[in-house]
Amino acid sequence: MSGVAQSETMLRKPILMPPSMIKKVDKIAKRKKVSFAEVVREAVDAFGGKPTTEDELILEALADTMIETTKNLITRIEEIEKRLDNTHALLEGE
Repeated sequence: MSGVAQSETMLRKPILMPPSMIKKVDKIAKRKKVSFAEVVREAVDAFGGKPTTEDELILEALADTMIETTKNLITRIEEIEKRLDNTHALLEGE
């Protein structure tokens, strides 16, 4: 059993899952020789766990990409604003 589950009283909680997910969990449980519930508990623990080094690198790369994209977008918006100002000036001059 997972660490948290060993130290706490177990409660029953029915859950709904699509059949394909149930088959997937069943296969994992059979391969690991554990119960369906243990696979679900491990998945929950993993979901809330600390990010791995790989996760952190991916998040850092994503953040860098978002920052660069945002900078490019701001530059493009500023260019469009200048063009709009020029167009307004031309229209006002007519």
